[in-house]
Amino acid sequence: MENIKIKLTSKITQEDQSATFSRTGFGTIEQLDNGFRVNYQEENKNGNVPVKLLIKPKELVMQRGKIEDNDYTMMKFEPGEKKNCRIIAHSKIMDLTSVTNKLDFSGEIGENMQLNVEYDLFSGLYLVGNYAIKIDFYH
Repeated sequence: MENIKIKLTSKITQEDQSATFSRTGFGTIEQLDNGFRVNYQEENKNGNVPVKLLIKPKELVMQRGKIEDNDYTMMKFEPGEKKNCRIIAHSKIMDLTSVTNKLDFSGEIGENMQLNVEYDLFSGLYLVGNYAIKIDFYH
């Protein structure tokens, strides 16, 4: 397990509007037999948010926040596949579906790494938006 610094950049496009934001954090990365496990604290103006990533060659599972705080996201990504996702915000539960257009992870333990995910998010048949996330991992 190694200590790392995280820089996340996210671009959200909903209908004809888009927004980009960045977050930073500190955590750890651990190499597994078939991928990586990342745990970090995302720095946020309202307090740090715990984030867990399970990165496999063709799959990503992301957990952000805490269920007990009524602020939790569970996202699953697999290129070309529909995956069930859940967002809990302000005690409201939203069950959504992600369709992953791109999932790339590059780098090795001991060097800088990068994760890129592009996906569409649906509520039933309704397109909520298009999303792109880039996470840089530094030592």
